[in-house]
Amino acid sequence: MTTDIRHKPAPPLEQGSTSTDPTPHIERGSVVTVQRRRTRTPGAGLLKGLGVVFHHWHKSFEKLDDYEKTAGTFTTEYPEERLPLPEAYRNMPILLYDDATGHELCTSCFQCQRICPPQVIHMTQAKDPQTGKAIPAVAEFIIEYDACMSCGFCAEVCPFDAIKMDHHFELSTADHTTLTVHKEGLLRPVSYYQAIAPTFWAEAQESAYKKLQGNIKRRPALVGIAPQVVEKIRAAQDTAHDTDEGTATTLATPQAAPLDAGVETTDPAADKATRLAAIRARNKTKRVEGEQPAAEGVSTPAAQAPEASMDSGGDLPTDKQARLAAIRARNRAQQQAQQPADPPTASAPVVDD
Repeated sequence: MTTDIRHKPAPPLEQGSTSTDPTPHIERGSVVTVQRRRTRTPGAGLLKGLGVVFHHWHKSFEKLDDYEKTAGTFTTEYPEERLPLPEAYRNMPILLYDDATGHELCTSCFQCQRICPPQVIHMTQAKDPQTGKAIPAVAEFIIEYDACMSCGFCAEVCPFDAIKMDHHFELSTADHTTLTVHKEGLLRPVSYYQAIAPTFWAEAQESAYKKLQGNIKRRPALVGIAPQVVEKIRAAQDTAHDTDEGTATTLATPQAAPLDAGVETTDPAADKATRLAAIRARNKTKRVEGEQPAAEGVSTPAAQAPEASMDSGGDLPTDKQARLAAIRARNRAQQQAQQPADPPTASAPVVDD
């Protein structure tokens, strides 16, 4: 027996009953035929299934160049090509140091260590090697990357903008101990963070550098400089020191000045013995000329003294003592020239020294 459920009348409600049960009542032993009113075509289900397959196959050739896309096979050629990460992306904390001076921005204020939820940050404050007093610099800084939860609290609480969140996420390693990173492995130049988060650094740059300049004044010698650039900074300081010393030596070295105005030195590098020999020769010449008769028309020492003084410029000494000796000799020659010459005797022979 076949019964169409659509034409099965509902049983009459009993008098006084308020039941609204829509469940059809089927007699025991009857067969119910359900009409779904759907056109059935041979092979239609197979074609529909193949359509789904071809749809996904076509989507697989799309390139995934946006985070909103959820389908596709071909993406960027990682690791040669990488999708840009948002500036606010957080992975692991890093420390910053100034590119120009090498000074670390961290002052060891312990704010990040206190706020860290898993307590993976450990630091030691630096001390003045002369006085032993604490200074605004960090001697050791350790972060346990294997336990860090990348919450970013340390970067938010840092008052000196010294700790930031890195974008480097490839940290897989076979050596577990390398995930305990020390200060030298945490330090990055400011230019590195500026490249990955230019907007964030532009907002904090002025305040960070202003505070850094105040801290540098309280750091002695090379304390507070990143270990990566200590040798570079020391070499630059040594070069500047040598340059300053050379300049000071040049300024302190006495320069040879001409004995008479308008007379240029022609041989400032002559040795001392040659200069002294020239002075003795001039003195000998003056003595001989002073003893010659005035009637012979020979010029007097008074006329020769200025000439000798003019010639002395060619043998100008370079050291202080030699210059003073030359000046004294010149003064004596001038004094002798100003004194009247004694009349020579006829029998006095000329004797050479």
